[in-house]
Amino acid sequence: MNNKSLSLWFNSPGKVEIKEEVLIKEDGKILFNSSLMGISAGTEMLFFDGKINLGIDADSSIDALSTRIQYPMKYGYINAGFLENGKKAFAFYPHSTKFYINSKDLLILPEDIDFNDAIFIPNMETALNIVQDSEIIFGETVCVFGLGVVGLLICEILKLNGVKKIIAIDPSSFKREKSKNFGCQSLYFENNEKLISEIYKLTENRGVDIAINVSGSSLALQNAINILAFSGTLIEGSWYGNKNVCLNLGTNFHRKRLKIKSSQVSTINPDLTGRWDKKRRFNLVFELLREIKPSKYITHTFKLIDGQKCFDFIKYNKDLIIQVALQP
Repeated sequence: MNNKSLSLWFNSPGKVEIKEEVLIKEDGKILFNSSLMGISAGTEMLFFDGKINLGIDADSSIDALSTRIQYPMKYGYINAGFLENGKKAFAFYPHSTKFYINSKDLLILPEDIDFNDAIFIPNMETALNIVQDSEIIFGETVCVFGLGVVGLLICEILKLNGVKKIIAIDPSSFKREKSKNFGCQSLYFENNEKLISEIYKLTENRGVDIAINVSGSSLALQNAINILAFSGTLIEGSWYGNKNVCLNLGTNFHRKRLKIKSSQVSTINPDLTGRWDKKRRFNLVFELLREIKPSKYITHTFKLIDGQKCFDFIKYNKDLIIQVALQP
């Protein structure tokens, strides 16, 4: 058996390297052979752009990422492939052609879930978590800032959940057109005052009930605050890395009794833990993969060996990409 693997490393800001590693079998672990990997254009680009907080835990909820962030570092968490016993599986593990992993850290995939859809598991779970955190009431209006993978999946889940009016905001006309395919009112103006004015027109001068920001933009975060109706709620799902965020929390925030809630997928809303756990949420994620078929959002595919070319492409073509996939 070939006991060598190729892995993607972030060596320094703007630089990735594909390294050959020798695999060593560990007791209790099973061999995973990657068939398709996905890149998180949000989190992983923070690593690539050098906008990450060095010295903090990468993700203590995932064994393979329970190390402190530093360069050089293996990172990534989207791998779909086959186990040595032939079963289809998903692993939260850095980009590698093969690796050994504990069975408890795997998701065994239903046979009818294609790998092209399976690489959306983390983003689908994130989108579902954000929708659950929003506690949307039937008849309310939602505005979503940022139409990357997570933003588009949020819009689709909201539609499936019976939300009639979704306003979708993104500077990319390519991404706005995607949201129109399932009934969103999509718009964007470089002039913020015009954007806010248009949203108030669409809501009978009331503002939106729920605003969701997954753009990673502090300007979008400010706009989300400014368009909320009285007692509205803002769900912030972005990770800003080491970028500072400066907000105006004057009249628009203070007098309207607004709420800002952070949403992070590694945990479940405490208000739901009496009924929901990770297993139940993943079962719903599988159902959503079947219903939404998110593989339609794969816009580009690269070979793992072309990792530098891939990340350079994402950096300079953000308006044209949604999900980028890596093949072993």
